[in-house]
Amino acid sequence: MLNAVLFIADPQMANMIRNMAGESNDFSIESIVELGGMGYDLMRTAGTTQPDVILLELTELDRDLQHATAIHRQFPDVPVVGLASRDLRLSLNRSSNFDLASFAVWPFSISELEEAVSSAVHKYQSGIHENLVVFLPGKAGSGASTVVLHTAHVIAQELKRRVLVMEGDLHSGLLSAMLHVESKSSIREALAEAPRIDNLSWQRYVTTAGGVDFLLTNTAIKEPVPSWTHYFQILRFAAPKYDLVMADLPEVVNFATAEIVCRSRAVYVVSTPEFASLKLSKQRCQELDHWGVDRGRVHALLNRGHKNDISPKDAEQILDCPVAATFPNDYKAVRRAAIDASVIDIRSDLGKAYLAFSRMITGAETEKKSFMGLFQK
Repeated sequence: MLNAVLFIADPQMANMIRNMAGESNDFSIESIVELGGMGYDLMRTAGTTQPDVILLELTELDRDLQHATAIHRQFPDVPVVGLASRDLRLSLNRSSNFDLASFAVWPFSISELEEAVSSAVHKYQSGIHENLVVFLPGKAGSGASTVVLHTAHVIAQELKRRVLVMEGDLHSGLLSAMLHVESKSSIREALAEAPRIDNLSWQRYVTTAGGVDFLLTNTAIKEPVPSWTHYFQILRFAAPKYDLVMADLPEVVNFATAEIVCRSRAVYVVSTPEFASLKLSKQRCQELDHWGVDRGRVHALLNRGHKNDISPKDAEQILDCPVAATFPNDYKAVRRAAIDASVIDIRSDLGKAYLAFSRMITGAETEKKSFMGLFQK
């Protein structure tokens, strides 16, 4: 949940906004500053709070846009949302004032205010996390979680990188069972605490197994329901701590998990090489278009393949999406790893496929070629 500071002159409206914030899952009011005493209160607020977003009442445009400029000068990295009276709509639409990231016109609903807050935050902080990759199944049962788990272990153990896996299936996640562990906490709890999380509390939520840090699902816990802001804040905290963050999501993206998908460097849709799975995977890729993920970041992975299956080239024609890697079917190796909660034997064909894919998504293959090139000159 985002921390908001409200700059306002009307006490009645301040109470309305506070009540809206109390019902919102996206933002809360951290403090209220009266516009009348703005000079002193602005300096005090700057010294005591670190807001994610600022809400500013707009009733007299010339005066209040000056307030926006003063606030922006004090908080240059914080978006300002204007709360405007209806008669100012036309003037605001014509305004080129860049100190307002967005605005909501009164009377507005909670959802309209949340939309204005979301628009403002994403206008200021819409960048891609270059170390974030997302995996989702084209069809339930395609083995996306298995791909995530073994790829993460290979990257940590063979390539010696710091890896975080976020289990995004909050209802049916199976990574705890696959790892033979009981998580100390759940990803739901970590997301709920995202606005207040620090290095010490982080250790309460992370489960380490095989050299990989996991935020795991506890399927017995059904509340609270996270919003996009929770994912936004946990990524803001966690992404700088790891070489790679891998998100294991269910097949359908929602308004909350879209935050992860839209900020990822790459999205991998995991499919088996059967026609039905490929057709559903194509649908998943098209749904990613809806969330604004450009096609250049979307790739397919073919899992559990056999020599006589459809070729990657033909699969691409069905998917309308490039195939980044294929993983051969090796039931015995996967079963052995599952029983032992261990990594796939890196000497097997499947292990070699995971190693090649791990090198690709971490850039280790490029590093290897650059290193070898030094000796070829």
